[in-house]
Amino acid sequence: MATLVPVGIIFTIILMISPAYTLNCTTQKFSSNRVFQNCSDLPVLSSILHWTYNSSNSTLSVAFTAPPAAADGWVSWAINPNGAYMAGAQSLIAFRQGGSLVVKPFVLNNYSSIVQTNLSYPVSGTSAEVVDGKMTLFAIFQLPEKMTKFYHIWQVGAAVASGVPRKHEFEPANLNAKGTLDLIAGLGGSGGAPGNAPSGSPSSPPSGTPGSPSPSIAPGGSHGGDSGIRQSNMIFYLFLVLGSFIVLCF
Repeated sequence: MATLVPVGIIFTIILMISPAYTLNCTTQKFSSNRVFQNCSDLPVLSSILHWTYNSSNSTLSVAFTAPPAAADGWVSWAINPNGAYMAGAQSLIAFRQGGSLVVKPFVLNNYSSIVQTNLSYPVSGTSAEVVDGKMTLFAIFQLPEKMTKFYHIWQVGAAVASGVPRKHEFEPANLNAKGTLDLIAGLGGSGGAPGNAPSGSPSSPPSGTPGSPSPSIAPGGSHGGDSGIRQSNMIFYLFLVLGSFIVLCF
């Protein structure tokens, strides 16, 4: 019995350590050491959005992360100035092509037609990476002046054929992958609650960029800092269990 107690405690510790270090927007690190001023754990498709908005020149730097629906699948992040739907979305889609990761611009004319073409907003600095099965696309958007609030849509798919992403699933998570992005105040609507990105200076410090927004509660959402709070709580309980282990052993 004396042997079983430590084994049981160790098993409990393992179960608690795993969720404590689950990837979220405040713990995510990029291989290129890029840092963004804001981030949010999006509510569906296990997605994360990081962004920095430079108000002096209306540029938006983004990093969107999600696990593709399959190993050879794709991930997408899009701006739609007209509404929270796919038709008309100005999309960047990341996928594997010829053994390399690419990020290409597509416009969805309707729900059955996707066309690779330049977006309405100039885009630069596109790249992508895959870490632990999650794909991240990076890009810098040149937005119209004072365009600081718009609809954004994100999505994942399982296949690419001849350089064109195939249709995604139409499960509830896919259909709800949309929201309103407010570059100044944070995310609103179903887009998730705002959070602060990991501390550090942005890779290219923008001039005149507003600071991280004050924490707020989005309708139907949760507090943007909850992921960090949960992690701190899990670490506290970890030490509590370790203390119990020491007492039982001695």
